Amino acid sequence: MLRRQRTDILTVLLWLLFFIAMTMKQAYGISICSKELPRIVQKCIEEVRKMESFDCRLYTPTLDDYQQKCPMSTLTCFEKEVNVLVLESGNKSSPIYKLKLSFRLKSLKSFIKQKEGANCPDCEVHRERAAKDFLTTLLTILEWMNNTGCSH
Repeated sequence: MLRRQRTDILTVLLWLLFFIAMTMKQAYGISICSKELPRIVQKCIEEVRKMESFDCRLYTPTLDDYQQKCPMSTLTCFEKEVNVLVLESGNKSSPIYKLKLSFRLKSLKSFIKQKEGANCPDCEVHRERAAKDFLTTLLTILEWMNNTGCSH
């Protein structure tokens, strides 16, 4: 009888700990961290620098767009524009194509929460910037995410 009561108490305590952990996770979110993505974007920047006559302009959200209230739509815009960059580069042997940056951004978005009812601008509202500047801005956002979301 005593052994059964201990088992019941332990079960209840385990469920309580699980409930507390899940509540904390929802309240504070999970850490959004990707050490690999900034390295990939850096490789893409280097690749774009090598393309001398490459003149591709892409809609480019800012770090402020991400920080203020629109992280999901900001990353969605970058994801869509990376697809444009891949098409415009036209080189399937390029790291821009091979590193599947768009797919990796899409995966990262699954961890992002955006406030409901946030009035976020469409991607096409953002300024068009050169591919190198576009990628540099994306790199800045990813590094900011790592600096604020990763435990060191």
